[in-house]
Amino acid sequence: MSARYAPLPATKATTRTLHIWLLSNLGGTGWLLVDFCRENPTDYSIALVIGAVAALVSLACVPLIIPFFALTNRFCIGWFCRTTATAGAVVAFFLANYLFLKLLPLGPLGSLLSISGPYLCAALLSVGWIYRPATVPARTVRNLQLG
Repeated sequence: MSARYAPLPATKATTRTLHIWLLSNLGGTGWLLVDFCRENPTDYSIALVIGAVAALVSLACVPLIIPFFALTNRFCIGWFCRTTATAGAVVAFFLANYLFLKLLPLGPLGSLLSISGPYLCAALLSVGWIYRPATVPARTVRNLQLG
């Protein structure tokens, strides 16, 4: 049985895109908080500053990705919907990393990916959750009375 996806209007695509942005930033910042505070609990402010900068830079990418998710929602057929949404999240991730490298003096790409990796994991998890197949309600059977 194939998964069913309902096409969404443009406002729903914007809402889903903003939900992915919010969940990926919360998840990535939470992951960094755990990672930074594991050895030294006073380093929480570093993770929060990184999370705030990541949220601002990735928010600049959201208007560029909304049309992509709107097209994804328009042509949703089974796994194609989830795969296309995942590709959109990866494109947005690399676009944000490109903006980080060009606008901020962060050094080589390897050091940036070690900090931004949790955001990619959180974005992929949020895409997988938001673009999960909808459950199809079972048909109800009416009891026919003979008589």
